Amino acid sequence: MDNRTIDVVSEGNEDLALALRLIWSNAPSREATHYKVVRLAIKTEYFNRNGIVTHHFTRLVEDPKGVPTLILFWSEEGSVTQLPFPHNLKRSTEFVEGWLEKVPFGSEPDHDGDNEKGWRVFTEDWGHVAGHNYAIAGIQPAWAMYGK
Repeated sequence: MDNRTIDVVSEGNEDLALALRLIWSNAPSREATHYKVVRLAIKTEYFNRNGIVTHHFTRLVEDPKGVPTLILFWSEEGSVTQLPFPHNLKRSTEFVEGWLEKVPFGSEPDHDGDNEKGWRVFTEDWGHVAGHNYAIAGIQPAWAMYGK
């Protein structure tokens, strides 16, 4: 299926494994062969006709001020790094877990509740990530927030 999309924010390694398992069939070979670490930010583009905004859309773009993002790929595309050997779902999950242990999370949200270090697993339209056609999924650090 080419147009599968997912956007899950949670915490814990068990939930991470489930989220990656859900999207894993986006990898035709069922293996991750490459990866890329970038910073992504949301860019909103507006279109106007005769000075009147008719519509807008948002997309993720690389931005040095954006959120650190690990993108797993099922094939080589652009400036990606090849994994030493193809990673199945289990090995890819362990790779992502290790990356999340080291990546900066930024400031904790200030709200009436508690926070835990979590993650976001996502794809966009047609299963792509930030315009990458051969992406399996993007992974970002995210604060899991627990209200009172």
